[in-house]
Amino acid sequence: MCCHRCKGLMIRDSFIDLRDDTGRMTFDGWRCLNCGEVVDPLVLTHRDETPAEPYRGRTRDRRMWERLVAA
Repeated sequence: MCCHRCKGLMIRDSFIDLRDDTGRMTFDGWRCLNCGEVVDPLVLTHRDETPAEPYRGRTRDRRMWERLVAA
C-alpha cells in the first residue's frame, strides 16, 4: 500500500487507543514508514465520503471574538 500523504511504504500495524470510549482499545491499521501517517478502515470511510455542499453557516470574525473575551 502507498501513503496518500508522501507516497511512502505503508505497513500493517496494531494500535492501542486509550481514549476510545467505545470499549475497544486496540485496532488494526496501516502506518507509513516515512511520515507516520496512520490509516484505518474508519479513516478510509471518512475520506471517501464527500460533503453534499460547502458549509454556508455563519462564522464569527475576530472582532466578535474580542468582544466576547473582553466581556
